[in-house]
Amino acid sequence: MARPIYVIGHKNSDLDSVASAYAYALLLRMQGEEEAIAARHGDLKPEVRFVLERYQVEPPEAIDDVYLQVRDVMRRGVISAYLEQPLLEAGQLLQEHNRRSMPVVDHENKVHGIIATEDFAKLFFNDLDPRAVNRVLLNRENLVRVLRGRVLVDGRRKLGNRVLVGAMQAETMADYIEPGCLVVLGDREDAQLKAIESGAAALVITGDLLVSERTLAAARTGGVLVISTAHHTFTAVRLINLSISIQEYMNREFDFCHPEDLMSEVQHTLVRRRSLPVVNNEGKLVGYLSRTDLINAHPKRIILVDHNEQSQAVDGIEEADLLGIIDHHRIADIHTNRPIMFRADPVGCTGTIIAGLYHEAEVAIPREVAGTLLAGLLYDTLILRSPTCTPRDERIAAELAQIAGEDIEHYGQEIFAAAAVDLYSRSAEALLTADFKEFTVRDTKFAIGTVETASPATIEKRSAELQQTMQRIAHERGYTSFLFMIVDIINMKCTLLVSGGERAVAETLGSPLEAGGHSLVVEGLVSRKKQLVPLLGRIQAQL
Repeated sequence: MARPIYVIGHKNSDLDSVASAYAYALLLRMQGEEEAIAARHGDLKPEVRFVLERYQVEPPEAIDDVYLQVRDVMRRGVISAYLEQPLLEAGQLLQEHNRRSMPVVDHENKVHGIIATEDFAKLFFNDLDPRAVNRVLLNRENLVRVLRGRVLVDGRRKLGNRVLVGAMQAETMADYIEPGCLVVLGDREDAQLKAIESGAAALVITGDLLVSERTLAAARTGGVLVISTAHHTFTAVRLINLSISIQEYMNREFDFCHPEDLMSEVQHTLVRRRSLPVVNNEGKLVGYLSRTDLINAHPKRIILVDHNEQSQAVDGIEEADLLGIIDHHRIADIHTNRPIMFRADPVGCTGTIIAGLYHEAEVAIPREVAGTLLAGLLYDTLILRSPTCTPRDERIAAELAQIAGEDIEHYGQEIFAAAAVDLYSRSAEALLTADFKEFTVRDTKFAIGTVETASPATIEKRSAELQQTMQRIAHERGYTSFLFMIVDIINMKCTLLVSGGERAVAETLGSPLEAGGHSLVVEGLVSRKKQLVPLLGRIQAQL
């Protein structure tokens, strides 16, 4: 199976991240990269859902992290044995597939144990124990299967666990027969009749030798099972030993894992156990994992869009195989061990760069791509009003609007209206972290959340609740300063809530702190990327 290439934005993916991931993954597929898959992190925000539904675009795949999971490595074509199968068939399966062990399942595919090659060694050595000799848990169906026998007479007597080879005088043999006993014989009629008379439950006649009608009649009358096999006595006895049901010898104490488990967490168990069955929450077999699978495992392949900062990337990025980055932010701290495709342009949104990549590839931009990219562009640039907006963004917006058949101002207002649908009903933490990024400046951790709205007063009324939650989050996550931007997209100003370093923030921005000392109003501050992030170094210097 081809390894997917996940195209994904930052944590809690916003409209530009989702639109860029969708559009670039589609472009890659149109260029022959069939494995490219658009992905996202977090729940779909209302404005994202509005745009995707408007253009009937399937939401990108939700991904919580890019750690290597068992599901990424496990084998799905799993050989397994059934509880009732004879040991012979288990051994044949292991040999045929060159395996040392395999799971044992019931007919609902639920795993009950593991059968391994060493279990056959136990079977052999148990046969040498005088206390266990000639004791085999007999099963009619399995006997016939392993002996490839012909049933000459169906029996009624219950099979026990005693196996006897009739290599002695008939009278002597009778002393060893007990109820339920299986007797292995040749064509000696007197021995056959004596075994039936003495209470044997089954006869195995070896070498395809003829059985007299007298013996068959006696067996029918006595309800004794008679099986004829082409195998000679030595082989027949060995096969009878291997007719035992697998469930009698399998290991019922076994380790297992789940598809969603991280490989780093199961690795130590895998080294100790060599292999593990992979089961779902119902205990049903879905895969198998071995040391070889661990050796051959490959990290997930990732292309990042709309960010290049490790703290903003989905968890596990350090384990992933990073193939490329497309971004419009500052160059940050993502590290790679080899050269990759890196595209970072000073524009208002990543979607503008993606549209340019369509041009460079000479691929026409489909209407649904144009509509989603335009939405991300308008949202990121506050309908082309933000100071981050460039002439290039404006040209691309006009082109995308023409392809999608949208009026820029009207479409932009609809997007922001959709974003405000549940804005006021969210919990304080959900509101603060919906559009949220972390930044590190000389070992000082900052966090900046933002919300853009045409009705900031409703959110500002919750300032006390928001500030209390900011203080808790900053303490839990170790932020020196947590800033939250409430951007008024109509009047182009920002109410900035601050938890930690309030005076340093106020002095750097040149605006006084409001009553209470944890907020300030800054005219013209509408962009986190272009206006606030570049000041973090100055804020850090004053802390």
